Amino acid sequence: MIPCILAHDLGTSGNKASLFDFNGKLIGSTVVSYSVYYPRRGWAEERPEDWWNAVCQATKSVLEMVPDAEVSTVAVTGQMMGCLALDKEGKTLGNSIIWSDSRAEAESERLVRQLTKEGYQKITGQPPSASYTLPKILWQKEHMPEIYRNASVYIQAKDYINYCLTGVIATDPTDAAYTIAYDIQKKQWSEEILNCAEINKDKFPEVFQCETVIGKVTASAAKQCGLKEGIPVVVGAGDGSAAHLGAACTEPGDTYLCLGSSTWLVTQTDRLIFDEKGRMQSEPHVIKDQFVYTGTMQTGGMAYSWSRNAFQDTPIPYEKLEKMIGESPAGARGLLFLPYLMGERSPWYDFDLNGAFLGIRQGVQPGDFYRSVMEGVGLNLKILLKIIEESVAVKNIVLIGGGGKSNVWRQILADIFQKNILLPENMEAGTSIGGAIIAGVGTGIFDSYSDAKRFIKVENEVVPDESKSSLYEKKLQIFENAYYALKEINKEIKNSQ
Repeated sequence: MIPCILAHDLGTSGNKASLFDFNGKLIGSTVVSYSVYYPRRGWAEERPEDWWNAVCQATKSVLEMVPDAEVSTVAVTGQMMGCLALDKEGKTLGNSIIWSDSRAEAESERLVRQLTKEGYQKITGQPPSASYTLPKILWQKEHMPEIYRNASVYIQAKDYINYCLTGVIATDPTDAAYTIAYDIQKKQWSEEILNCAEINKDKFPEVFQCETVIGKVTASAAKQCGLKEGIPVVVGAGDGSAAHLGAACTEPGDTYLCLGSSTWLVTQTDRLIFDEKGRMQSEPHVIKDQFVYTGTMQTGGMAYSWSRNAFQDTPIPYEKLEKMIGESPAGARGLLFLPYLMGERSPWYDFDLNGAFLGIRQGVQPGDFYRSVMEGVGLNLKILLKIIEESVAVKNIVLIGGGGKSNVWRQILADIFQKNILLPENMEAGTSIGGAIIAGVGTGIFDSYSDAKRFIKVENEVVPDESKSSLYEKKLQIFENAYYALKEINKEIKNSQ
């Protein structure tokens, strides 16, 4: 038998189950998909029962792939900033409102008026926006009062799976921070914020350090998902936070980019950094008493997927798309794309924003549209990189996430950033690797989080083309000007619907 760690990554579009041996080798992985539901403009929901079904199916499938696997411990990481209510019996009260939902804009604005954006940021590390959990709870309190009254506790996606596995309701500091109801310095739910919001602290779960073993797989869960009863389960972390470890972000100054459905740029710090303009977030690292300074985009890989499907009935094969983009020159013949298909978080925190193509002329080719999407995501990320470098020196950037599989895109990013891009061996497994490390530390398999370094093997390095620097700096200025020029027009578009 092969002793191993089972890591579940509960993402936006599906759950990935991964088995790692104690040396960090990925020995089996599978994904089970589920749907996102969009009942209205700006709304995004998922069914928690779909999550659990996906976890059970993925667990059985990956164990069938590796019949010699003997699971020693389990960790779950998952999408953050959700809003899932459980009643006093632990039953779900409707769907989970997920991270990309922006229905709670009015509630977010009310929170800002009560405590100011700066006040929230100093307590939580986050400037309030409709993305976070607390405004969504307030929205539910106002518009779905029966659910709010019957809610015993509000939890995140990975917390729900842990509850299904162990019967224990708990969360960790990383998911707690992204509710914007948690004081990241005092390490407790903020009485000041919850008093302003008029929400009882009892509606939030107890917070444990990420590597804490919160329970063991119950007999009922074992029967449903195929695991043995009694396997220890750690509390885990939010997906973005687990990815810090998976990208070997274990020392101050370590920086990485996760190019997934949503996208984030992160650097590790040994102190809290507060951006007075509210463009970035500070949050607890998985590693105790360490922090990360983060800029997060609503889309990234999602914008690329959208463009691949938007212009014709049948999506273009990725190989053909890569060729088309590669034949488009840097700058995409003047075409500019604003990647704000779901509004935007960093650096604007403006959910009235819309995506836009600018500079369309007769000579523009199909490949230019796709290249401009990649460049648009990269230009927004360059703004975030410049903000980070106001406080922290960045040498190299580790790239993880599915978007990093594109040779063209990673070269575009290197050219825009003018930084070397480091490509790990398992770039799509960053979050799962982080979860495995958390579980290993929590159960004594690993001595410390520095073991992340031996999990990450740099496979390749992308060097920037210095000759592209001037072009992209000019395009960056146009990109920022376009945001300001269209800001009021985007509001008019929203009000016209």
